[in-house]
Amino acid sequence: MKNKALILPFLLILLPLIDSLFIPQTFGIQWHSPKLMYQAGVALMIIKLTMVAIGLWLLLKAKRLYMEASKSTRILKFSVFLLGGLQVVIMTAICFWYLVAGTQAKHFMLQDNIAVFTADYGVFAPVHHEFSFICFDANGFYHLQPIAQLPWLGTFTFTSQDSRLIIQHKNQSGANTQEISLKGVGCLQ
Repeated sequence: MKNKALILPFLLILLPLIDSLFIPQTFGIQWHSPKLMYQAGVALMIIKLTMVAIGLWLLLKAKRLYMEASKSTRILKFSVFLLGGLQVVIMTAICFWYLVAGTQAKHFMLQDNIAVFTADYGVFAPVHHEFSFICFDANGFYHLQPIAQLPWLGTFTFTSQDSRLIIQHKNQSGANTQEISLKGVGCLQ
């Protein structure tokens, strides 16, 4: 096969694309905590950007193959090159955003076996808090069991007592306490 030299660049360009589009963050691995997996995903973005850049370089380096290739191979190579170029632009923008604005790691709170993620999408959606149980297996992998999704609470703390989630929050209207029943919600053993 004449096009063996294209396999590596195609893999280096298409694998990060597949991971970004079709697989949950960090290859869908849920180990230790949601915050750790988010931070691993941020680091993985730099690795994926490097992979795509190397793939594009290898694709450009294979000029001889371009001239000798059939029309369908040239179209495929050009399409993969465009996908790689688009990925470089988007991933560079995301990495730059991480440098300028920081990551969303500060939006994760963990206490006992309850995790809270504050979803702050700016103008695209209202800010809300997602409360979930973190259910671990014997190997340290977890899955999230949703408890509640609440609108913006302002500054808050939470505890769980007697099958209740007690949330103390302070916003424009002052200090408030909100309770959510945890009966029937939790990790199945």
